[in-house]
Amino acid sequence: MRGQSLAVAVGLWTAFAPTLAVHAQEAEQDAPASSFEEVREQGILYFKKDRTLQAKSQLDRAYKMKGGDADFTTVFYRGRAAYKLLILETAFAMADKAKVLAGEDARKTKMVEEWVQEMQGLYGGVTIKPAAGETNTEGRVFLEAKTGIINKEKKQAFLSIRERFRSTDVQVPTTIYLPYGDYTANNVPFAINQGEPTPTVELFLQVVKRENEGGSNVWLYAGIAGGVAIAAGVAAYFLLAEDDQTKVDQRANVVLQALRERP
Repeated sequence: MRGQSLAVAVGLWTAFAPTLAVHAQEAEQDAPASSFEEVREQGILYFKKDRTLQAKSQLDRAYKMKGGDADFTTVFYRGRAAYKLLILETAFAMADKAKVLAGEDARKTKMVEEWVQEMQGLYGGVTIKPAAGETNTEGRVFLEAKTGIINKEKKQAFLSIRERFRSTDVQVPTTIYLPYGDYTANNVPFAINQGEPTPTVELFLQVVKRENEGGSNVWLYAGIAGGVAIAAGVAAYFLLAEDDQTKVDQRANVVLQALRERP
């Protein structure tokens, strides 16, 4: 049954990939090239309309364009969008950069200072380093709160951040941000307290082994058209593989997360 299911998925990929690739190419050729200013302003418009994922995508694009990383407005709103999405490492990094780009402009400086004060009032950092003998420089960090978090918003923020680090490899050393409190990272305890220096935690990373390329389940990412076609094939495979629902749900989350994170 699994072999038949995989054959259906591959068949869908084979059938739809060429057509989708042609349509994507035609759309790219027909669409006018967007200038840096247009991309930036579209991102800001999305941000102001609370369409934060779209705002972050556009502002990421603007940031990578020529001059984007030196433009205060791009950097500021990219950081603000990341803050709303609780991608706090990007938010704090953009805040530091925006502070420099503000220069002697009092209005811009005030905007950044107020934003930084808001973030620092809620979140603090912890520096993650590999433990002695750890040979991996990339892996997962499993975070847990040592005591129950009563505040609903603080709890939701922590759970969102925890899930992101459980499902995404990080390179160490790095600094991550959490609501103030007591935690463990891969079973190593630490505390983040407002007004105190950033703690450092040395730990062994959780390394997720990827499936064998020679096995029956290989994930391919080949541009936008490829991603759509694979999603269609994966959907068919999942519908037919009902005898292992837990594994299906896990792989569905991986595929959807990967597609969401594409630039």
